[in-house]
Amino acid sequence: MFLNEKVLVVPTKHITNVVYSEGFLKIDLDLISELMEKYGKYIPREKAEFDESYRQIIPYVVLKDHDNYYLFKRTKKQGEKRLHEKYTLGVGGHVNLKDTHKEGIWKSFKEGMRREVKEEVEIYIKNIEYLGIINDLSTPVSRVHLGIAYLADVKFFGLNEPNKFKVEKLPLVALKKFEEKMEGWSRLVLKEL
Repeated sequence: MFLNEKVLVVPTKHITNVVYSEGFLKIDLDLISELMEKYGKYIPREKAEFDESYRQIIPYVVLKDHDNYYLFKRTKKQGEKRLHEKYTLGVGGHVNLKDTHKEGIWKSFKEGMRREVKEEVEIYIKNIEYLGIINDLSTPVSRVHLGIAYLADVKFFGLNEPNKFKVEKLPLVALKKFEEKMEGWSRLVLKEL
């Protein structure tokens, strides 16, 4: 199903020492990077997707252009069936073994974030800032993932995978009208924008 893909994970038992509750959390990024450096490892994705003793570490980058935000609708041609037809504010995805950096897991995470964003959208990033942690335990999908959320002010040139996503550029007030149709992570992040 995942073609021998290996993804970055941290054992859940170590995450709960730092990520103390559910929802969107403002946790110091240094604590998260230390957690990844100490306990991060790569395991087969087919195991990670269904084993709640691990959390896949996912970069989740919200894109904006001044006061307007990019809202993406996942199509049925996008890989994760559990997220088809849902709206998302973020781009990003799994950090893979191919993202490995000689300077450690944290650099590997950043490489994976760059690669994932480039795969999905063509943008120029003017500024990027860390927002917080997304710890959603409400669904089987979210229980095996931990989001590291960022907000990037960008110049947007287009989708690199137009068959997998549709995109709209909207002011914050208009985004709120889509809240009920958004995936869980987007609903959590929306409250922080």
